Amino acid sequence: MTDNIRVYLLDDHPLVLEGLKNRLDAEPGIEVLHTFTDPREFIVQTELVCPDVVVLDISLPHTDGFQLAQQLKERYGNSLKIILLSGYTYEEFYHKAYKIGVHAYLSKQASYTKIINAIKQSMLGHILVPENIRASGGSPDALTPAEREVLQLLAKEKTNKEISLELAISQRTVEYHLASINQKLGVKTRIGAIVKGFELGLLY
Repeated sequence: MTDNIRVYLLDDHPLVLEGLKNRLDAEPGIEVLHTFTDPREFIVQTELVCPDVVVLDISLPHTDGFQLAQQLKERYGNSLKIILLSGYTYEEFYHKAYKIGVHAYLSKQASYTKIINAIKQSMLGHILVPENIRASGGSPDALTPAEREVLQLLAKEKTNKEISLELAISQRTVEYHLASINQKLGVKTRIGAIVKGFELGLLY
């Protein structure tokens, strides 16, 4: 039995698919089960073997990523994590995507690192809100209870290893939480997260 995150990719550009598949397959813990250029084939295969995460292009033949994401949410709920890739960065599109319930809406110019992070964060139940629509300076309501626990321990100068032992989670999970905390609070460092935590009243 594998613990890999099982991924489906759907994009009508074969070269884009190939490049993303090759990079994801090289990432430990991620396995691309199948790639698709046709949404109809994608739907059929998803019914047969449902993956953990789907990465969808917004512009698709016969449908669009929003419609497909809505169908997937209605059919599979939160058991299937959805990441949308789009060449459009309109604020309205972001809001539409998150209203549907996707876990991330990324620009097609996003780095492989960002896409990989989104896949891993989605498996923790995190919603990755882009900087351009995030409330200025972060929001105290943005952090999950688990992230607040990590932030509290961070403020006590605990190392990743110490945090993992205290919360009984892996060090990799601690790293995922830290990345999510930094993104949600609009900071780039551990110190920045602590400072912002005090500013928002998350730390006392």
